[in-house]
Formats: sequence, structure tokens, C-alpha cells
Amino acid sequence: MKLSLVPAADQVPDLQVLSRVDELLRLAIEVGGIGIFETDLKQKRTRFSPQLCAILGLPVGTEMSSEAAWQFVHEADRVAMRCNVEAAAKSIHRGRWSGVHRLRRADGKILWVSAHGRRVYRKTRKGLHPVRSMGVIIDITHLKETEDALRESELRLRFALEAAQMGTFVADMTASEASIDALGARLFGLPEETRFISADLLRKRIPLEDLNTSDAKKKRLVEQNEAYHHEFRLQMTDGSERWLSTHADVRSNRIFGLSFDITPRKQADAQLRESEERLRIATSGAALGIFEWDVDSDQARWENERMYEIFGRLHADGALSKKQFVDSYLHPDDAYDFNSALTAACQSRSGFHTTVRIRRGDNTERWLQIDGAIHMSTAGNFSRLVGVMADITERKKLEQRTKELSECLVTIQEDERQRIAQELHDSTAQLLVAAGLNLMGLRPQQGLSSDTVKLWDDTETCLQEAMRELRVFSYLMHPPALESDGLCLTLQQYVDGFSKRSGLAVKARLNTRLDQLPSHLQRTLLRIIQEALSNVHRHAAASQVVVDTRFVADRLHLIVSDNGCKGEGLDQRSAFKPGRGITGMTARVNQYDGQLRIDSGSYGTTIHIVVPVRANRDRAPRAADVNYAHSRKHFEKTQAINEEIKSVLRDMRGQIDQLRRFNV
Repeated sequence: MKLSLVPAADQVPDLQVLSRVDELLRLAIEVGGIGIFETDLKQKRTRFSPQLCAILGLPVGTEMSSEAAWQFVHEADRVAMRCNVEAAAKSIHRGRWSGVHRLRRADGKILWVSAHGRRVYRKTRKGLHPVRSMGVIIDITHLKETEDALRESELRLRFALEAAQMGTFVADMTASEASIDALGARLFGLPEETRFISADLLRKRIPLEDLNTSDAKKKRLVEQNEAYHHEFRLQMTDGSERWLSTHADVRSNRIFGLSFDITPRKQADAQLRESEERLRIATSGAALGIFEWDVDSDQARWENERMYEIFGRLHADGALSKKQFVDSYLHPDDAYDFNSALTAACQSRSGFHTTVRIRRGDNTERWLQIDGAIHMSTAGNFSRLVGVMADITERKKLEQRTKELSECLVTIQEDERQRIAQELHDSTAQLLVAAGLNLMGLRPQQGLSSDTVKLWDDTETCLQEAMRELRVFSYLMHPPALESDGLCLTLQQYVDGFSKRSGLAVKARLNTRLDQLPSHLQRTLLRIIQEALSNVHRHAAASQVVVDTRFVADRLHLIVSDNGCKGEGLDQRSAFKPGRGITGMTARVNQYDGQLRIDSGSYGTTIHIVVPVRANRDRAPRAADVNYAHSRKHFEKTQAINEEIKSVLRDMRGQIDQLRRFNV
């Protein structure tokens, strides 16, 4: 019997089909990167397809022992994969197994693969016997990395939502019911395990005004695919009200969104509006103008009508930039102080404060006080100035008038002191001298009893003491040596005399430049030192006093310090009358634009006075038009003192006549 090597006609199509299937299978393996392995279970050898060799990083045609092939399985997955294969051999699936495991390439790189395999059995007398194991390996590393990244992204999103207290929801296009998460349930005031919420129940808890707005936005979302954002109030079960902000959009014919609690922000907004309203009322009542200036653009914004009133401008004219303000309105003499105050505020990042003059368009001059807060940019640069402006022209006029009156009062006091001292020296002192001479002529030289002699001596002593006190009083009121000897010698003589009269140890450190000061300033310094030493004697309970004068740059520093323990008597609350004590010193210091500071404590009291020298070198105190009735009163007081002295002299003459009769 001969066998034909030519296939039968009915077998040709089957071979062609098999060929096409085989070609398609080969193409699928190449395109899909599917690796194939085959293990001879008897010889325990494993062969790899070219695709699997490429996956494992091996040369094409690699063949090795089965145990060596197992070493390509990651050590963490090797036991599990062996158990999976062995368990499949005993199952009803006749050795079919699959799993997702890690492989370690020849170069050490880790791959994730999907493995599928089966055993091939041969029929024997004892039953089916496994002879081969075949399988495919598919590299799914990219898929696993994508899954891990997605999982991490979802985890980060969940953490972010929890940190921001944002709840998510999903609903169909009708939005009749929504699926929510635990945070969403908490925001809506529901138990955290709630996962679905009815739109009808939720709508009952939203005010009608917010609900109507929400419906209009939802309609635009569904019909026009316009993103939904709405802030609404929600009535909670405990009766409180919560503000929620909701954002939503349409994806895959479903509505996805999130909600978060904005109640604190809404409460802060309400408080801010109330604060702004109170500020508006306060600034309106105080006639304050509010402004904001942007540094980079040099553009200003005036927040209220008062700013336009201060500068005499119309709304149509607009606000002033800094350049316009400095060039067209700011007084030239105040430009340096304005810029210095602005620079200092920027450097220290503290509040801005200055007082300047402006000249308006109608040629009127106004005084302005400007206070503001410096705002820094994220880069740490000065970006904005927000502040208020007040027209203090009337206050400045009152201050100037007060200063002039204070100066005039001090000038009048000096004039009256000089007049009284001159009157006492020219009139009263001469009368006392004449009375002393007359008394000496009337005293008998003999025949006087001891009592009579004592009476004559007491009378002469009283008269001499009255003359001495009168000289001292006249000297203190107007030291004649000030004009001839200068301030240093006059002060030293006064300090020495004060030390003897009071018993205080007084040390004076005097700078010879004092004698070069204007006479009116020398006289003022003398009066200040007299007041200071007098206060120490009356209030400080001190034993030592130091008078120190120093010149620092163009300023004179006068320091009077003591070791007393009652310095509190020197503060402005003490009952000093105008022209005496601290009030008198303050008036004299202000007369020359100086500064006075008092430091008191258990160590004693220090009076520190600073007076500008150059600014007052050619300046005399102003004696503006003042009612000189005060001067007349001082003159009348002097006359009254003279009358009292004359009365004393008459009494003395009476005593002399009595002595004369007694002698007779």
C-alpha cells in the first residue's frame, strides 16, 4: 500500500487556515510583547522564547535548568508562585495557573508580570502523567506603576480633602439624589455613615433666596455645561446656620462636585463690614480723610469725600499721586521731614506719622497730620501706604497762640521782676538805709539800762536783717551781674549763695560757651536753674545737687540731678501755679522750642532740658500784642510792698520815740 505525499483536496483549505492562524498568533506575540516559556518536566530544563528573553534581558535562545529559571522570580514572590503552580497541579483545572508577580531581570531591574501557565499530560497505564509545563509572561510594569501612581494620587486627594474639610458628592443629571462621603455627611449635619442624601430633604434646609440662585446656576450647568459655584446657607439640626461653598461640573454625563465650610470666613466678612462701617462713622465724625497709595505705580486712591475737602479738589480732578503732592502742594520747608518720616517708617516697618503744611489751589495754607501703616510685598519691599489725614490748622493756630501767650507771660514776668528789683533798690532800700542812719543818730551814748541797750540792739539787728534780705530778694529777681559778668559767673555766685542759704551741697559744671549765648537765652537758663534748685529744696529731701551744662552739636543740654527720694513731687500733677515749678520751666523751654524730661526714682530725680542753640541765636522772645493789665497789677503789687515796708518803718519810729521818752 502506497502512501500519497500529496494532500487531499479537502485538506488544503485546513492547512491554509492553520497557517493564517499561526501567522496571526505570531504577530500578536510580537506586538503584545508576550514571552513564552516551556519546561521539560522530565529533564527539568526550561527554554525561553525570543520575546521572553528580551523581557528578562537574556540572549535569544537561552535555555537553562528549571531551578535556575525559578531564580528570575523575585525572592519575595517565589514561594507564593511555587505554591500556586503546585496547587494548580492538584486542582480540577488540570494544572492551569495564573498570577501577578515580580521578576528580576538579568541586570537586576524589577518587573511586574502577569503569568499564565498549564501542564501537558501524557496518558499512561497509571493515568495522566505531566511531561511539560508551558506558559506566557506579559510585562505589566507600566500598568502597575500607573495603578500605584493613581492610588497615591487618590490618597493624596483624600488627605487634601480631609485637611481642607471638603466633602465630595456624585449625582446623575437629574440630581434627585447624591452619593456623598463621610466628610460630606459631616458638613451636611448627617451621621458620618450616611452615603446617600435626597435633594428634596436638602432643599428644605436652604433659604429660598439661596435656593433660587442655586437652581439658576444648576440649570446653566446642565444645559450649557457652565461650571457651578454657589455659596449658600444651610440650617443645621441644632438650629444654627452654616455657610457652604459648592463647586460642581459635568463629567461622563454625571455631576461631580465638592463642598466645604466657609462659615468662619463669612463671619469674618460680616465683622469686617461692621468694622468698616464703624470706621466710616468714626472718620466722618473726626473729619478724617482716608487714602491708599501704591508705591510701584505712584497712584493714590481717596476713600472718602473728606480727602477732596482737605485739598480743595473736585472728584473730577482725581486723587493726587505722591509726586503731585510733593511738587504742587507740600510746603518746601516740610518736604525733607516728610520724606525722612516715610523712609524711617519703611526701614523700621513701623507706623508712619508726620505733620506738614500744604498750600492749596486757592493759596490758603493748611496744616495736615498724616498717620498710616506700611504694607510690605511678599519680596519684603515697601508696596503700599494706607492711612488717614486730618486737617489740624485750627489746632496749630491755637497752639501758636498759646505759645505766644506763654512767651509773653514769661517776658512780662522778667520785665516785672526787673521793675520790682529796681523799685526795691532805688526806693525801699534807700529808705531802710536812711532809717538806719537816723536810728544811729537817735541812740544815746550814755545812761542806758541793760534792757534799753538790748532793745536798741535788737532794733538795729532787725533793720540790718531787713536790708540784707531786701538785697538778696532784689538780686534774685534781677541779678545785675548777668549783663556785666556773664552767665557762668552769675550762676556760680547764685549756686554758692543758694548752697549757703539751703544747706545743700551744690556742684556746678558750667561750660564757658554759656557766656556766648544771647542775653535773653542766658536769662531764661538762669530762671530755669533757679526754679529747679528751688524745687529740689522744697520737694526732694536731698543733700546733694549737681548742675551740669553741655553742648552737643547745636544743642545745649542742661541737667539738674539730686539724690533725693521725693522726686515724685516734681511731676506735672503737683499743685504748681503757672509761672512756678514744672509749669514755669516748661513754658520757658517751649519758648525756645526745647524739650524737658524728668526721670524720678529711688536714686533721685534728674531734670534734663535740651535747647537748640543755633535756631535761637538771633531770636528774641516775642512779646506779641498782649493785654498789659498784668503789668499794671505787678506794679500795684510792688507799690503795696513798699507801703508795707513804710508801715514797718513807721512802727520802728514809734519804738524809737518810746525809747527816747524812756530815756528822758
